[in-house]
Amino acid sequence: MVMKIPVFCDIGITENCMFQCKMCRLWQSSKNPRELSIEEWKNFIVSLEEMGGNKTRIHFAGGEPLIKEGMLDLIEFANKKGFTTVMVTNGFLVNEAMAKRIVNSGLDVISISLDSMDESTHDFLRGTPGAHRRALQAIEYLNKYGAKSISILSVIMGANMDRLIKLADWINANEKLSSVYFQAISQPLATAKDLQWFDKAEHSYLWPHDKAQLDFVIGQLIERKNKGYKISNSIQQLETFRAYFKRPDKVRDGKVCNQGDYVIYIRPTGEVLLCGSMQPIGNIREKHIKDLWNSEEAASRRKQIYECRESCLNVLNCFDDKDLL
Repeated sequence: MVMKIPVFCDIGITENCMFQCKMCRLWQSSKNPRELSIEEWKNFIVSLEEMGGNKTRIHFAGGEPLIKEGMLDLIEFANKKGFTTVMVTNGFLVNEAMAKRIVNSGLDVISISLDSMDESTHDFLRGTPGAHRRALQAIEYLNKYGAKSISILSVIMGANMDRLIKLADWINANEKLSSVYFQAISQPLATAKDLQWFDKAEHSYLWPHDKAQLDFVIGQLIERKNKGYKISNSIQQLETFRAYFKRPDKVRDGKVCNQGDYVIYIRPTGEVLLCGSMQPIGNIREKHIKDLWNSEEAASRRKQIYECRESCLNVLNCFDDKDLL
């Protein structure tokens, strides 16, 4: 049964980013002049409130969301409406003044991308010298001004597999951090769909081909989770990652995805999706989100989602047992 309102709204505020991450190719795209303005986003948040109050969790992402002028005004607006707000950032723009503004906006959770405690590894994977140093500096500034919750988002890849245990231990011992959320590497964003992408020379190093190492690292993360470490993933999800890396074509067999019943994605240009891999159900510039959510197009898309068995990014990483971060 479809819920009356979405419980999770992922707002892709922009596709622009100063990084050149190995797991994403959005940075290769040109700027889109049709991005929604901050005022248009505020109007959408009002419509979301009209749809069913402020029970929907709003997740601001990019690209790099802090590139968007007026981003913190939008977060403050959403918070004053009573929504729970989360923002994922690479941390590069979070100097002391920015940290203070972020905290003053009322943001509930800021999640900083960090793939390794080894500076050269993180900088390489993010394609930007200084990325590691600026991420750590961002944590210090945000803590200084009393950020509500600072978490770490880390992608599990072949290129950082041997450094994940050290990262988990560092986060657990760091009183400034609330948690770490691991994601499994999937085909880099903004690349042509290829079910065998991980075997191609261009991307092969991102995939954990060493299965003995994979078993050891995932096992160690599970052991730490059982000990109460600040790892947000469920044990089931970590086991799913292990199975996915061994047989990416089989991990979804027999399982039904129902994210279309409770999740919406909004692109920077206003298109509304129930699944990031499927066609939009409309645009918030043209229709109220309530009408789009309850439309025939949405019902058709949900049917497609129920029938899908693909091991996609969202099923693996975002909505395991509806555990929203």
